[in-house]
This record gives sequence, structure tokens and C-alpha cells, in this order.
Amino acid sequence: MKRFFLILLIAAGTTLPLIAEEEEKLADEQRVALTAVIESDGIPATAQKQLINKMNQIAAKNGCAATANSRFVITCTVDELTKDITATVPAMHAYTLGVTFFVGDGVEGRLFSSTTVEAKGVGQTPDKAYISALKSVKVGDPAIKAMVDKGKQEIVAYYNANCELIIAEAKAMAARHEFTEALAALTGIPNVCAECYQKALDESVTTYQAWSDDVCNTAMQKAKSAWASRDAKAASEALAEVPTDGACNDQAKALQNEIAAKLDAKARQEWDFKMQQYEDRVAAQQAKREEQKNNGVSQQEIIRTAAVAALSTAQSAQALPAAPKYQIKGKWFK
Repeated sequence: MKRFFLILLIAAGTTLPLIAEEEEKLADEQRVALTAVIESDGIPATAQKQLINKMNQIAAKNGCAATANSRFVITCTVDELTKDITATVPAMHAYTLGVTFFVGDGVEGRLFSSTTVEAKGVGQTPDKAYISALKSVKVGDPAIKAMVDKGKQEIVAYYNANCELIIAEAKAMAARHEFTEALAALTGIPNVCAECYQKALDESVTTYQAWSDDVCNTAMQKAKSAWASRDAKAASEALAEVPTDGACNDQAKALQNEIAAKLDAKARQEWDFKMQQYEDRVAAQQAKREEQKNNGVSQQEIIRTAAVAALSTAQSAQALPAAPKYQIKGKWFK
């Protein structure tokens, strides 16, 4: 787990140029988050990925963040309304499906909204016809938009009603060094919940700094241990993991200089190259933060951006905390 934290801070702390590439995604992360989930039986395995993609598109199209492991879900069931074989040569399979989408609290199993749309498709095999029908579902369908809008209203109401509890739980997770879980909870609060968002923003700054310090100390321990064995390569790799936000950054710089002074000319050349790469990343981070500051972005929001970038990297690496245990059974929430 410690190693995992180091990887994330490399992405969020010392390689902040990645954030520039993710700005559009990060803006989306400030919206109400929905996770696409399929829990019902009877949907062909070959069609499930298509459905997940379709639900992610619906979320994004209708002003939500399509993210992993949110407590709020978009899910669906599919009913085969008609299933025919055409009289053409070659014969084709023709399906009419009733696709019912649901938005709700997946953890408590509470339904917020739902709608059913009809979808038709033709294919050489039953699976291809099924997938063809699913592809025909329009993510901008007015009925689907109305369903998502109603769901968003309920999600905002949830955050407003449970704000203090969410923040208290995040504090408890951070105290247990469950930093990814804590930051996911804090940064998951959408900015449309203005008062709660600001409270979470304050706490996310504290949590991110604690996370950064923890990673910094771990990286320094690795670097010192490596240098005690005169392993300059391993020491350089560890020092490159030290986040610039960490409390031990000055110690890292001192160790870097100490090692450089004791290397022979050939080893020093390789060492300087690796350390220059690190310095370049630091300079890019500082330049990016200065740009954000000049554009009126608060220090809190800058740090939150770094935290969300780290969590985004975790999601890409499929390394986020385990998904909640969703209470979705068949067609109905309980």
C-alpha cells in the first residue's frame, strides 16, 4: 500500500504536467458522480460492456461525472419484447428490447428515478442483434435526460443532508492512513453543494498534506536505506518519489547533495541526469501552480486539483479502494 501511495504522489506531486492534460476530466470530477453498474441477470456477457459504455455516455452527456466506485449508480435491466428471424437471405436476428435505466443510491438500494426506452436491432447472431439494439439507444433522449436530472437533484439533497457525517468519516479514514479513501470521499462532493463543498475543500487540503508527508517520509526512509548500502541507483529512484509538497523535502535535497558529492565522475553523470529529470518535473509543477494562481485559482483549489489528479491516476491503474457493496437486486432497488 505504501508503494501505491508513492506512485500516486509521483503522478500528482512531482509530475503535475499530467494535470494540465487532465484539466477537462478534473472539471468533470467536480460534478455529481455516477458509477455505471450491471447487477441483473439475463444480459449476455458480450452486451454488458456495451451497456456500461452506454451508461457512462449517458452520465457524461447529462452533466454527471462517470466515475468508479461512487455510492450513486446508474444501472439498467433489459427485457426482450420481440425476437424474430427475418425472411432475408441470409436470415438475420431482429430484437426489440425494453431498456430500463435507474439512478439511485446503490449502497442503500434507494431508487431516485427511472425510465424505459425501446431499442431495436438486427444482426447475424442473437448477440449481434442484441448489441445493435443497445447501440441504438440515444444518450440524449429527453426521457433519459429527465431521469438523470431528477437523480441529480436527489444526490445533491443527500450531500446537503449528510455533509457533516461524510467529512467526519473522511477524517477517520485519514487518521487510519486510508488516504485514497478519504480523498475520494472529500473530492466526491460536487461543487453544486456550495456549503458542503467548501467544508470538504478545507478538509481535503489537510488530508492531502498528511498524505504527502506520509509518502515523503516513506520515500526518505527508502532513500536513506539504499544509500547506507551505497546503492545510488535505488537512492535516486526513492528520492524521485519525494513529493514537493512533503514536509521532508529539505531533507531530500540535503541527501541528494550528500550522495552527489561522494560519487565518482561516471556515476555522478548518471546521478545528475536523473536528478535533473526530477528538477524539471518540479519546475513544471511550480510553473503550473503559478499559472493557476495568476488565473485566480485559490491555493485550496490548486491542492484539490492535485488530489483529484492522484485519484484519477489510481482509477486508471484500477487501484482505487474496492467498490461499495451495492444493494441492487434485479429490476428493483429495495
